[in-house]
Amino acid sequence: MSSRPPEKGSEENAPKAKEWPELVVSGCADQTISKIVKGTYRVSTMNHNKPVYKKYEKAKGLDVLVYFWDDRDGLELCGWWFGPAVGGDQVW
Repeated sequence: MSSRPPEKGSEENAPKAKEWPELVVSGCADQTISKIVKGTYRVSTMNHNKPVYKKYEKAKGLDVLVYFWDDRDGLELCGWWFGPAVGGDQVW
């Protein structure tokens, strides 16, 4: 995944917390990754016209985000991602 900053002006378009429900992730098949992604998330901003969810607690000192990446970098990168930064190279 290419490193790209969030869309310009995305902070200005941050949704109000009441507009989006919390997201609860119960884990995944990989136990190591499950410990990182498991938890409750709240919407913190927007990216590619979708909400960016931020986990309440950090994991291993890192923020954990769930964000959508559109097809601008190819269909293979389009979809929802877990990572410490929107559009970063480190994803789970």
